[in-house]
Amino acid sequence: MSVSRKLSRRQFIRLAGATAAGAALAACAPATTPAPTAVPTVLKGGKVRIAVGGWAEQNMKDLLAKTEFTKKTGIDVEIVLRTDTKETELTRLASAVQSNTSPYDVIDFEDELTTSFSQAGYMVGLDDLLPADLWDDFSPAMVDYTKTWSTLNGETFRVIHNWEMPYWFYRKDWFDQKGTAIPTTWDEVKGMGAIFTDEAKGNWATIDGLTKGAFLNVYLAWVTLQAGGNPFDVGPEYKAALEYTYDLMYTSKALNPASLQSSYDQQNSAYLGDKIAFMRQWPYFGDVARNDDNKAWFADDKVAVGLPPVGPGGKGGSTYAAGWGFGIVKTSPNLAEAKELFKFLVSTEVAVEAMKVGFWFLNARKSVLAAADPDNWLVKSLKMYTDAGVIGVRPHHPRFVEALTIIEDTAAAYLTKQSSLDESMNQAKDQLAKLV
Repeated sequence: MSVSRKLSRRQFIRLAGATAAGAALAACAPATTPAPTAVPTVLKGGKVRIAVGGWAEQNMKDLLAKTEFTKKTGIDVEIVLRTDTKETELTRLASAVQSNTSPYDVIDFEDELTTSFSQAGYMVGLDDLLPADLWDDFSPAMVDYTKTWSTLNGETFRVIHNWEMPYWFYRKDWFDQKGTAIPTTWDEVKGMGAIFTDEAKGNWATIDGLTKGAFLNVYLAWVTLQAGGNPFDVGPEYKAALEYTYDLMYTSKALNPASLQSSYDQQNSAYLGDKIAFMRQWPYFGDVARNDDNKAWFADDKVAVGLPPVGPGGKGGSTYAAGWGFGIVKTSPNLAEAKELFKFLVSTEVAVEAMKVGFWFLNARKSVLAAADPDNWLVKSLKMYTDAGVIGVRPHHPRFVEALTIIEDTAAAYLTKQSSLDESMNQAKDQLAKLV
């Protein structure tokens, strides 16, 4: 089966807002998780279904054709398109699992659903299917990330293929004209307001996409990690992150307060409209800046990538990565075939071929980076961030989707001057405590 509506990854991100899904998962979770069946040594014939986002459909088709999975195994592969939001995908799978079936066998899924699905008992433990040397091929940062976001109680439920982080894009041409360097610390970021912001002209040092429901929580996790903590702890690091953000908006005037009503598209428009000097943004912006619509505007020194500023928490938490990867549904009607496809997709040889098909499969596996085009801007940036050791682990909460809604609502009240910092912190603590 498939859905007729195809979404770009960017549209999916916009639509996939936070919802209170944890309670529904807990109610739907089966009491026990049966052990996965053994993988046959030789398997010929059969069928397997893999669910991917609409943006990844062609990449997956190309990869399977290039690597000749069906020819080698005799297993036919049907590509099923993901639904348009996390909550609809949750509902889709929860209903199927309760009926002891599944609309797909293998799923390509993100951090939030990995946490939800694994806790609900919907996924197959994968450790027995993994090559003995798999983790040796992963960068240390990818291993740390996997332990937090792809495992539960020491058991692996997902192996990522897409691993990316916000990059620090900046107008090198403007910085050169001003004779100033890109900021490397929080204090230096504050100082950019005096250099680049001109409110009368609508120009600011920077802007971000901070609307609630899809974007603000991402920023709060990033800036709190820079402070050395996890926003869901609502500790001194989170307080420092909120104070810093408030200062950037209203005192130093480096960050446009309109960020609180801005999506990533609006943020990108400000950059392309020559209204800001630098920004934190996900790597897809590099492709947006280079597309044909912006051909007359684009120059390499307008979309330079530098290392992010170092906060009080130190260099190792300057940014974090998020990822997508493959897992197997435990109620898969084609479980043996699903395991064969999974093992095939996560192998070193296929991971390298996948990266050559499309950057949806780019990550910091040693084999992948070694085979990637060293002159490509994204490969250069990923290597730079990996080699510099600036990639920390994305802050996690066991009831992530519900928790991030609480953090967003209470933080937004403070950042829009509707509540004091203490009120915002106390409300967040009280509401998060009820989730435990």
